Amino acid sequence: MERPTVWRMLARVLTLSCPRCGRGRLFASYFIRAKRCTECAWTYERGAGYWVGGSEVHMFLTYGLSAFLCAPLVIWLGSSATVMVALIFGHVALSLVLFRFSRSAFLGLDYLLDPSEPERGDEDDRGDPEPPPRPRTPPGLARRRPPRIAKSAPRPRTPAPAFSDE
Repeated sequence: MERPTVWRMLARVLTLSCPRCGRGRLFASYFIRAKRCTECAWTYERGAGYWVGGSEVHMFLTYGLSAFLCAPLVIWLGSSATVMVALIFGHVALSLVLFRFSRSAFLGLDYLLDPSEPERGDEDDRGDPEPPPRPRTPPGLARRRPPRIAKSAPRPRTPAPAFSDE
């Protein structure tokens, strides 16, 4: 596949399309990413922890735009409780709107900088490697239960001392 230009990649980012072919979708639903492109079968996740970069892009975009939009509003409208509550709800809404676009921007930027195929070993649903086998315990060192201690009879309760006002 030929490497896309920056403008073509920007169009793919904004349409939430596959950065490799431009036809497949990045998301199966609003918050759930597809594992691979339906058109070119390119795997979106390159390894464990890959989407941490997408979370950072999301954070920088959300906080940057919120600061850029909120500072003039606070200066113009003042810092009353109503304005602050409205800005908090606006920040949450902006975060939800930018979620998919920030993940798409991260994937597009990564593909522009390094268009190589992801290296995959044994694939499972999450892309995590299999856990190492548990070491065997030698027969003489098997875990044993501690001995039970016999319960003693309950101690009698002593009444609390009575206080007088004298």
